[in-house]
Amino acid sequence: MKNEVDILLDLVAIPSVSALSNRPVIDYALDYLDNSVWHTELFEYRDGTGEEKANLVAMSRARGMLWRESELALVCHTDTVPFDPAWQDAVNPEVRNGDLFGRGSCDVKGFLACILASVSQMDMTRLRKPLAIVLTADEEIGCIGAKYLAGKARFRSRFAIVGEPTGLHAVRAGKGYALGEIIVSGKEAHSAFPDRGRSAIRDAARVIDGLDRVARKLSARKNRNFDPAYTTLNVGVIQGGTAKNIIPGECRLTVEWRPIPGQDPKWAAELIEAELRLLARRFPGLRARFNVKRMDPAFEPSATDDLAKLVQSITRRRPTTVSFGTEAPHMAKLADEVIVCGPGNMGTAHTNSERVPIAELSKCVSLLKLVIERLCE
Repeated sequence: MKNEVDILLDLVAIPSVSALSNRPVIDYALDYLDNSVWHTELFEYRDGTGEEKANLVAMSRARGMLWRESELALVCHTDTVPFDPAWQDAVNPEVRNGDLFGRGSCDVKGFLACILASVSQMDMTRLRKPLAIVLTADEEIGCIGAKYLAGKARFRSRFAIVGEPTGLHAVRAGKGYALGEIIVSGKEAHSAFPDRGRSAIRDAARVIDGLDRVARKLSARKNRNFDPAYTTLNVGVIQGGTAKNIIPGECRLTVEWRPIPGQDPKWAAELIEAELRLLARRFPGLRARFNVKRMDPAFEPSATDDLAKLVQSITRRRPTTVSFGTEAPHMAKLADEVIVCGPGNMGTAHTNSERVPIAELSKCVSLLKLVIERLCE
């Protein structure tokens, strides 16, 4: 029987960036789930490039209980973000100075390793109330798998823990995530004759100034439970121009914002639209259109906090909030109380030094076993 460290070494060695199929990770997890103990169901789809994607719902068999009704669901996504090709050890994990390094070690295969280690160390036949393991696809590119499962509504749970690196703090609320693209249109011309064209990049600079004004308006409404305490806005990507000696005819800006709970994510989009109309009046000829690509709501606190209090009593760590997006708001459609919790620090995720402390993996296994015992036995 492998421990959580050995399992995580295996999992990190399986490349599972969102552009690839996550089926190898799902198949690895299935090897830990005895058919005599677990009822498993796959929810599959193909992404826009034709890659096979799979979501797994595994439910422990409990006498007298209906399939698809669990007391506790442990939720974990199976994909990772891409990694720098220069990071040669991204999928060649290693343990060094008390940490396990590799892509996905922190976000969020560490939590998956703890789930598999926990259930393999327990007698699942003793559970009077069903435990569910829910593994999802494509979280990193829009929580697609979680949304797919929420739309199917094929299972229900009283409690759910969504795995993300929180340092084993129970998280009861989180910011949402929204994404849009602004396309600024100009007119191409030879750069020797600038008056014959209109620079889309120059107009994009004016748009960026306008987005700064939008950001200031967003920052005026605060939720002190978060850091930063307001909806943040970021221009993350700019693409424009075709050659150094051509007046650029188009410039594209990728814009994201992370709405705080209690705030409609559409508000930021409305402010951006209003700012673009204002700029068109101030600068005749400026043309910019805005397309919203994604708008996920914030993770609102559940009506109860029984699970959060249970985790706090075990870890002695106070519940908190997070400023990054998670699958929690989508799982809230399938569970009565949802928290986010897991080993690691999100500050190392998505970096070339992604890692998770070995000690936290061990603590997470102990935590999960105690929560399962308290809620399902």
